Amino acid sequence: MRRYHSIFGAAIGLALALSLQPVLAFESPRDGVYADRIDWGVTGDMSGPAAGSQHPWVKGFQSHMKAINEAGGVHGRRINVLAEDTRYDTTAERIAYEKFATQTPTLGTSGMGNSSSQTAIVPLLSREKLPVVGTYTSAKAAYDPPNPYFYGGFCGFKQMAQVGVRYFAESLNLSAPKIATVHLDVASGQEFNGFVDETVKALGGTNVSIPIKVAAADATPQVLALLEAKPDVIAIHGVATTAQLVLRGMQQYGIDAPSFAITYLGTPGVYQAVGEAAGANYHFVTCFTPSSAAPEASAALVEAAKKDGHAEFVDDINYVSGWVIAGLVAEAVKQVGPEPTREKLVEMLNKGFTLEASGLSSQLVYTPDDHEGLKVLQPIGYDYATKTFKSFGTYADFEKYTK
Repeated sequence: MRRYHSIFGAAIGLALALSLQPVLAFESPRDGVYADRIDWGVTGDMSGPAAGSQHPWVKGFQSHMKAINEAGGVHGRRINVLAEDTRYDTTAERIAYEKFATQTPTLGTSGMGNSSSQTAIVPLLSREKLPVVGTYTSAKAAYDPPNPYFYGGFCGFKQMAQVGVRYFAESLNLSAPKIATVHLDVASGQEFNGFVDETVKALGGTNVSIPIKVAAADATPQVLALLEAKPDVIAIHGVATTAQLVLRGMQQYGIDAPSFAITYLGTPGVYQAVGEAAGANYHFVTCFTPSSAAPEASAALVEAAKKDGHAEFVDDINYVSGWVIAGLVAEAVKQVGPEPTREKLVEMLNKGFTLEASGLSSQLVYTPDDHEGLKVLQPIGYDYATKTFKSFGTYADFEKYTK
């Protein structure tokens, strides 16, 4: 009888040990990895001048990660999102990056929606070795040349410029297009203007640079510059408020040239704020697909958004982008395996990593020589009658413009 109890007790002990295995799973706190969770940092402007576009991005990221956690997480761990509001401030962005690197360690970080901040943080990357995976903008200085600790996650400014300029030049039969670019006087704005200039000159045309401040309360000087330039097409870089100021000013002064904006400005809010008279000829170029333009692919996003109280964002391209990048992070962590570390994550990504197109974006590809991510884009417009977005083809139709 004692032997029976001894064997039975041993069996119970073994079963108990097996049941406790998840608790005893691999941990690396200095990398933000614990037995039951992985800490992941996210930064963005949630209350400052760019909050209109970056706040929905953060919400999209959080919503998708919540859905992933509810479905079991990644290798049995939930991904715990630590979000920092950096208010579009370079100093705040740097502080948040250093916090995630050492003070509250995370496996990686995403967001970082200020191109000037990215440029400033580049020197820190090799020192802190905290990978930045899936950004809300991509400053050229951060990905060119490729940095092993930086992986973009948004449509490239070069591709936005190429698709916008070439699409309108072709559709309007412009042999030598005249473009005017209204852009923020920040690193990404200057880069976008430079790419527009490069693309236009390759077609034998000209481009006029018209800078605007991120906190501008009036765009009259920029609109007067547009009147003087008399462009065939207007390119717009900025935040939602500056885009609205420019579009309203164009309507007020009778400027009816077609315009195309950077991806970030593809929101129902911009179109609704300016009204049909000002917004009917306004487009944006994007590597992400608004939910109303891809109802089947966006079904899970829409369901989760409504469940989480974010229904107003379901057709916001920024929310879609945050959703896609959360999927990118989860898949990358999955590919690293059940014992993830920063070093392993960087090694995997640096060898090459692909997130297949899901209908909500084009294919996202990293190679050892290219960490920008998304390369194929398309122009999108807005149908005021149905209050839905409309594409002018498929991503494949516009790939020729970016080759």
